[in-house]
Amino acid sequence: MSTFENNLSQLKTRIRAMIAAGQVPIVFLDLDETLNRYFGASIEEHVVNSLQYLSEAGGLFGLNTGADIFWAGERVLQETDPHFPFPFLLLATGRQIYAWVGSLMAYVLLPIQADNKGQAMRKLAEYLHLPLEQFLFIGDFPGAGDAQEGIDDPVLREQVGIIVNVGVYRRPEEISPLFQETLVLHPEHLEERVLGAGYEATMQYLACLTEVFKYKGIAEKVQTFRSELMSAIERKLNIGVLPSRGPQIWTFEKPIQEVGSWQSVLVRVKGPGMVHAGVNHNGEWMRIYDVPLKEVSPVLWEASVLDPEVNALTFIWYDPSRSGNVHWEGKNYYLQRRLVDRKDNSIAEI
Repeated sequence: MSTFENNLSQLKTRIRAMIAAGQVPIVFLDLDETLNRYFGASIEEHVVNSLQYLSEAGGLFGLNTGADIFWAGERVLQETDPHFPFPFLLLATGRQIYAWVGSLMAYVLLPIQADNKGQAMRKLAEYLHLPLEQFLFIGDFPGAGDAQEGIDDPVLREQVGIIVNVGVYRRPEEISPLFQETLVLHPEHLEERVLGAGYEATMQYLACLTEVFKYKGIAEKVQTFRSELMSAIERKLNIGVLPSRGPQIWTFEKPIQEVGSWQSVLVRVKGPGMVHAGVNHNGEWMRIYDVPLKEVSPVLWEASVLDPEVNALTFIWYDPSRSGNVHWEGKNYYLQRRLVDRKDNSIAEI
């Protein structure tokens, strides 16, 4: 049995043991050369398919990368959003931490931040009231740069359950976790090549997880855990949700400025990207959402803004040529609402 085959076997054994102990794993993935073929590339169709199978099996997963919402959107979310959302996004090395809220059909920026990838996972675990041992990280562990450690190295200092190294940069002895309980899986370094590395290996690890999650006696536990956890996040955020029916339509040709007190807004534009929306109070955005625009025709994209207090929006635009050019709209658009104050039910205008 090769090292990589043994890795897959070890992963299955550990995942089954975790689930038997009541800990359904949550998987976090690095981006470049882990989900992408090479640095700066967009995610490819067969990788999207692998993640979709994991999602359909009830798997909880997220990005954990140095890319911010711009580049994660351009290189990953643009391809995946038509098929499934990422339940979690740990972006900009932890400075932007999002969860998907299904009732809002949006990525919601959580009220937590971190300084590195490992801390981001720990902060999220604390926010979710879950043991960090329930988390699994797949990354390529590049070497240290000038006066700084490798970007994935902080994960080694956290008590995560499993670390999967799919990188070709360093020998296994150079990547050691702080906690002995952490299972670390490495590629096999041969004389002329490395086996079990890169995005192809990532897809095989994802397929391994998907297979375990479909086992009889496990599938229901996984699906139930996912449903209960995502519902708990929505309750924790305590955000009101407007019905999507009967919305006011916002377009660049007719950018509405006043919205009914309990009326949703349907944003309709002519290009791909995300609606970056929020609750603006005295110039500060108190809550932030990134709502994927869905293609409804070859020249039309739409997104529903369902939080009844959202009063500001702008856009993150993707380049249809997948050139890596992504940019802000450069202007905020404001909505005036009359809302019921949650504390005393009085009418307030924002």
